[in-house]
Amino acid sequence: MTNVQPHPRRTAGRGSVGSLALCALLLVAAGVAAWFIPSAASDEQAWRRATPCTAQTSAAGRDDCLSTVPAVIASTDVNAPKQPSWLYFTDSRPMHRLRVSAEAAQDFEAGDHVELTVWRGQVMKVAGAGNSWHEHIITARSLAVVAALLALAAGYPAAKVLMRLRGRRLPDDEVLPSDLPFAGALAGTALWLLPLCFLHPTDLLTSPTQIIWAAAGSLLTLALLAWAWRATRILTPEGAAAAGRPEESGADAAAQQREQGEVFVSARFLESTDFNPNGFGTHIALGDGAPAVTPGPGRFAAKRIPVERLTVRNVRRARDSDGDTVPRSWHIAELDDAGTPIRLAAAPADLTRIIRALGPARA
Repeated sequence: MTNVQPHPRRTAGRGSVGSLALCALLLVAAGVAAWFIPSAASDEQAWRRATPCTAQTSAAGRDDCLSTVPAVIASTDVNAPKQPSWLYFTDSRPMHRLRVSAEAAQDFEAGDHVELTVWRGQVMKVAGAGNSWHEHIITARSLAVVAALLALAAGYPAAKVLMRLRGRRLPDDEVLPSDLPFAGALAGTALWLLPLCFLHPTDLLTSPTQIIWAAAGSLLTLALLAWAWRATRILTPEGAAAAGRPEESGADAAAQQREQGEVFVSARFLESTDFNPNGFGTHIALGDGAPAVTPGPGRFAAKRIPVERLTVRNVRRARDSDGDTVPRSWHIAELDDAGTPIRLAAAPADLTRIIRALGPARA
């Protein structure tokens, strides 16, 4: 027997609740980020338009202008990049310490005479002889991009819930198709949505160009979602056979295969047999001569499949017990090898083709 590890079991109820909770959390976070976009845009514009305070500036108006305060650095505290670093000031004037980046704390030294720029009660800049530090301003563009990213990220757990709903009638041990096509659709959406949000954070749909951009991008997203829906459809063995050629006799299939020439179909027997020792086979040769198991797309080390002693018992979708070496989209043919049950795994269309080529191996 081939030693394989099982797929993770499908826990529909608990998994769906967790995915829905994550989706809701990400959407709420996206909404919060979007809510602060106008405020961030207003603050950003006010900072850019701020001018130095003058002697005529009233006390009430000094919050919106730039005040400068001299100071002397007493010491610095440099920490790891993800930890706060500090500038300490002599006599704690105008403050005891100021949180800065690690790079800024390394640039300044004790005894440096610096000038602090204050805006709305917050130190926005520290300037010294050849060194300076600026407070980071949260921009409307960055918030818009973050909001879009969070909304797109919410689509992935939503896709997981959708896949579980589509497979709710399947046995618990059957493997669902991969939800990665939906991740691809979300990535494709990001290609047009993120630049639009970055360039127009507060006026997404205020010009014909932006409207056309959003409309074309939305059509692209719909096309990608339709492709993802089709790519993740749950195809039963009966549906896979119906999607292929009409049913043929073994002789007709063999004759047509010989006319097409030899091909090597990706497939594998999951059990070790005399014609598949130690599970070495990764392909099955069809066409010239009898079907054979090969370790690759070539006749090297090929071993003939004894079709005369094989009987097809059932064709089904992949299950957890088939192991994680079997792709989720493949189907499994349950065969009887002279009284010994074995399994053959391949893509649905390829499996149908192999079974037809086996000829005598009929149920």
